[in-house]
Amino acid sequence: MSEQSPLDLYNVIVEIGEADWIDEIRIFGSRRYLSNSSYGSDIDLLIVPNRQVPIDKLREIVKEPYIDAFMLDGALAISAMNDTRINVEDAARVIGLNAKPLWSRGKGWLTGEEYRTLDIVPDKNPTTTRPNKGAIILFCALSSEFSAVRKRLGKGVRKTHPRIPPYYRAYVKTASGKERLVIAVQTGVASVNAGISATRILDYFDEPKLAVLVGITAGLKAEKPTAKSPRLGDILVPTATVDVESGKRTPKGKEKAGQIIPVSANNQMAVSSWAKFNRWSKKWKRSIKGKKIAPKMFAGCTLACSASVVGYNEYAQSLKEHDRKIAGIEMEAVGVATACQGRCDFLVVKSISDWADEKKGDSKHAYCTKVSADLVISMIEDETI
Repeated sequence: MSEQSPLDLYNVIVEIGEADWIDEIRIFGSRRYLSNSSYGSDIDLLIVPNRQVPIDKLREIVKEPYIDAFMLDGALAISAMNDTRINVEDAARVIGLNAKPLWSRGKGWLTGEEYRTLDIVPDKNPTTTRPNKGAIILFCALSSEFSAVRKRLGKGVRKTHPRIPPYYRAYVKTASGKERLVIAVQTGVASVNAGISATRILDYFDEPKLAVLVGITAGLKAEKPTAKSPRLGDILVPTATVDVESGKRTPKGKEKAGQIIPVSANNQMAVSSWAKFNRWSKKWKRSIKGKKIAPKMFAGCTLACSASVVGYNEYAQSLKEHDRKIAGIEMEAVGVATACQGRCDFLVVKSISDWADEKKGDSKHAYCTKVSADLVISMIEDETI
């Protein structure tokens, strides 16, 4: 059985303080409270620099595995160990962390005998601050969709892991100044592949907030189009994904048995009622019959999830027998939606890149991948989702 032993925190901190760019060192988190007996938890230290320095400088000087050192950078505390970011709201007072000063450059050690030693479990890996809690996961089936999302996210890090699909991690700065962790993942095509990839990713990240399937979809063309009908480049934000593949084959034909899986009603409503949509859409005007027209959003619809690409209008229209509100056909939503059940909220945002008919093509793919990526990330920045 593991037993605790004392860690000489005083000497650890004095050694860290030898770096001339450190002005103050504080303790926060569970180990800030001396009554806490979670000896297997790491010790969170907040490093207050006297000038701007890269986070790598902090990584170089922290050698003790039980120390998770966070650099104060404006209103953010950033972990040198795993890039966890905590909003502190007010850099001067470090509101939200309740951090206690242990050492300062002008006065040295500040707490007497308190905190000089803290008990740890030396033969156990410490329980660290979780880096991935509350992430927003953006799932993309195609490489072009993933590329558009990654480009729109901007500066980030591509990560690989032997047990999960490669992913791209970035922090999106919001209108209120917070930074939100956003993960972009390419799942591959088809519901089974997407479901397996989504399950592995969602198992890896701690308590994700929301998963969004973002990219392009084939639309169902109206028999008699009007000004109110969807057009190429418009955006579908469905209330549900409809499994049009499952069923039973009998001598009389196929008996439909596919389920209808709803998306998160709150998030779907937030997107469909976004007050800034009209202003946003003006920057994405495209040419239709010689006129520059902004994309519209269609939210009172559902999307069919098929096992194959559909380029046959008669068959495409017949899918409305499953649900009369079907406005498009894609291939991954059922798999991702199933993976999200019990784990996090789920949403679909897709731009109509072509029609599911005999003239199906890819001339609008590039535009539509960018439109859907920009819409989703703009609403993350705006804290709408």
